[in-house]
Amino acid sequence: MATDTVIETVEADTVLGKYKITGASLNNLATFVTLMGVVLLCWVFYGHADDAKKSGKEVAIELRDTNKEIAKVLKEQNKEITDTLREMARATREQNCLLSLPQDQRQRNAETCRRISQ
Repeated sequence: MATDTVIETVEADTVLGKYKITGASLNNLATFVTLMGVVLLCWVFYGHADDAKKSGKEVAIELRDTNKEIAKVLKEQNKEITDTLREMARATREQNCLLSLPQDQRQRNAETCRRISQ
């Protein structure tokens, strides 16, 4: 048969003095220490959750600001590309106009083709 060992008395010599805890006092002490440990863990988890929320909001704000900047840059680039493509289309129309004329009339009608292509 197994024998259960029950601690009924705990004695401790400390700098502050000698302490002796017996029976129910030992049970109360263990319960109190466990309760304090649980409260401490809950406090740490709550604090961590609060910090995580705050940092999540900060990350979201930074991403939003960065996305606004990226959208602004892309919009400017698209405007430049659009302007370049329009200019290329105008130049192509002018060139097609000049190529459609006979060789001897191209020099005289260059300004006319330029105005037509716009």
